[in-house]
Amino acid sequence: MAEENEQYGFEGLMDDPEDYYPPTPPHKEEMFTMKSGKPITLRLVGSSPTEAHIVWNGSKMIADYFEDEPSRVRGRTVLELGAASGLPSLVAGILGARKVVMTDYPDPDIVKVMQMNIDTCDETVDPRGTLSKAVDAAGFVWGSDSEPLLARLNAGLEGPGTELFDVLILADLLFRHSEHGALVKTIRETMRKSRDSVAYVFFTSYRPWKKEADEKFFDIAREEGFEVEQIAERRLDKPLFDNDPGDLDIQKTVRGFAVRWPATATHIQSHNKASAHVMSAEPQTSPYLDQLNQDGFVVIKAIVGGPKLEELRAATSKATELARGGGWPHVRTVGKQFPPWDASTAREHGIWGVQHLMNPELPGHEGFTELYFSEAILGIVKQLLRCGDDELVMELFNMLVRPEKDFELRWHRDDIPAEAMPQEEMERLSRPAYHAQYNFALYDDDSLVVVPGSHKRPRTDVERNADPFEKVLPDQLIVKLQPGDIVFYNNNILHRGVYDSNRERMTLHGSVGHVQGNRLRARNVLQHGVGKWVNECAFERLSGMERQRAEAMRQRLVQLGTESGEVGFSLQG
Repeated sequence: MAEENEQYGFEGLMDDPEDYYPPTPPHKEEMFTMKSGKPITLRLVGSSPTEAHIVWNGSKMIADYFEDEPSRVRGRTVLELGAASGLPSLVAGILGARKVVMTDYPDPDIVKVMQMNIDTCDETVDPRGTLSKAVDAAGFVWGSDSEPLLARLNAGLEGPGTELFDVLILADLLFRHSEHGALVKTIRETMRKSRDSVAYVFFTSYRPWKKEADEKFFDIAREEGFEVEQIAERRLDKPLFDNDPGDLDIQKTVRGFAVRWPATATHIQSHNKASAHVMSAEPQTSPYLDQLNQDGFVVIKAIVGGPKLEELRAATSKATELARGGGWPHVRTVGKQFPPWDASTAREHGIWGVQHLMNPELPGHEGFTELYFSEAILGIVKQLLRCGDDELVMELFNMLVRPEKDFELRWHRDDIPAEAMPQEEMERLSRPAYHAQYNFALYDDDSLVVVPGSHKRPRTDVERNADPFEKVLPDQLIVKLQPGDIVFYNNNILHRGVYDSNRERMTLHGSVGHVQGNRLRARNVLQHGVGKWVNECAFERLSGMERQRAEAMRQRLVQLGTESGEVGFSLQG
């Protein structure tokens, strides 16, 4: 037949001409610059019926939102729906998310482009290979079987995978009105049931006349039992699309919402987890907790920066000046390591700390309170204590400052007296640590000296017989912090402080408790006098969800004080 066609000139008669179909548009490329100055190269498909050829404003704003407070994703698991270029997922990976799965419609070209963006971005991070290990690209249809996504999250875990995602990303997806139910179904099936889990839904109503239809997504989410809160809004200089009809102000506005499980949905799960704490032998899910358990401390870089850091520096400078001048009586005086401190000796001996930063009588207390209850800090605390918001207890927030003459603290453990014998040390060290204690540096700080691993064993003979102010102990390490860094440490690690009068120091020293803390923990907190003003603590600057969390944490502290009675002091000197 082929020969016959060829003979009569019919060969190729039914073939389409070469230019019959328009060529597939080539991939596009766009550059996004993080607030830190780091550039991210984004490839996009040339065109797509699912609109995956655009870097939407919602994805850019979520990327900025994560960078403003990296703890929103650091150490957490993240799922992005309708990712296109995957910008928020890439930023989450750069900021230290434990696992990220970026998804879009299972078009091979879209998935290929997402993987190309992961590979390209991986070449720019240090060490190379960390991003490609943490971030996956996958095809996924909203509302379909989520098991393949969860399998990626649980790969490598022993036994059946049961872990769900901490964070979901939905950037500019709400214009797909017919898919609202499918999106909510996927949130329900993939988001971990915890008060600190959240689906971030950021969008612009690009068709202003359909704004109400876009917002019906939240009605469906509420009907399914979720709580919805607006958390962000940004007015851009111009709309994403030129010459589109409708209200320009609406087209230029990006809004962000948080969709969360209600407290009633997480209560039973939180109750069942109560026995899981920092000393648990169960498999750990946080690299921070792993390092804290191994070394007794963990440093996390740059949790706050930019204007917020400058605001905190200004507030701490004023508080320190007020305290040095005798205008704030709650101070730590040079020459005395543990409470109580006598403020009347401050002028003679100088100070090395300022107490009660959240006391409403202290100028600048609002900024300190906002930081203490922020997700930047509490997000890490919840990983270390393996708990949710409803198990956190408000504790202490103080400041360690440069003394006017050199001053050193002796080697010590916070809860264990120096005269304790090895058996008593081990008995104390084996107890769960129902709190997280930290130093947050506003300036370079190398004042904390620790002996890594000493939180898991009694002191050696050398350590036990050493001078309390011994300059160097075997295996000691100086913890070095840069501005914005935070170190969490086990308060029973063998440690001391060395304060140089010639170097500026303003380091915020805080702790957050767990509801299972006992009388010993109550003593460590209440000996600082926080109970005298805790009921007046002001939460006006906190957002709605953070304010509710703060109120609940304060109430748990008040209850702790009521139940504990007279608690005395933990150590002397």
